[in-house]
Amino acid sequence: MREETIQITRERHVADPVRYAESQSADASADFFLSRDSVRLPASFADIFEYPGDDWPQRVAALSAALSGTSCRYDSFERFCLKIGSMSLIELQELYAQSFDLNPNCALEIGYHLFGEDYKRGAFLANLREAESAFELGQERQLPDYLPVLLRLLVYLEDDELRGSLAGYCLIPGLRKVAAALKEHNPFAQLVSALLSTLEEVIANRLPRAAA
Repeated sequence: MREETIQITRERHVADPVRYAESQSADASADFFLSRDSVRLPASFADIFEYPGDDWPQRVAALSAALSGTSCRYDSFERFCLKIGSMSLIELQELYAQSFDLNPNCALEIGYHLFGEDYKRGAFLANLREAESAFELGQERQLPDYLPVLLRLLVYLEDDELRGSLAGYCLIPGLRKVAAALKEHNPFAQLVSALLSTLEEVIANRLPRAAA
């Protein structure tokens, strides 16, 4: 049996789904240990990346409050708010669908950006589905690698290294591809940039293993 085939067997990765993505990374050399408290800010972006609904103003206000007073860069979020300020809900929903649902290069399914349609993504999804089954993350309506689901999962994971790998080896590489594909004038490009900057700052300020 080829080594690659062995690596994606669920028996090996069933308790550690994100390590599968890490094992596929070309530069999986750094250890990322993140405490639960350190990821609460990036996790607060989860709701605003869901399809816009009647509660959209509340979502924007909640994220604005979460970002206020933090050291993370949120000028991109402020620019996003300015750009969408005059849009109706229907216009916002259309923009969301055009940006993320109709353009595979900007899809919010992070596993797609890591593995494409390769069979490796199937193993990744299967392991994520099992890891997420104990929690209510919104995954019943979406694929297990949907961005808001993964952001919420960050807070629920017990393993600091696994949490770091999810952020460092899955979310950040996937979001970089989404950011590169979104057109600059698209307001959601600013929102993706705000989340990406927040995650990168969390990784940059990660604790050493002994203190995590």
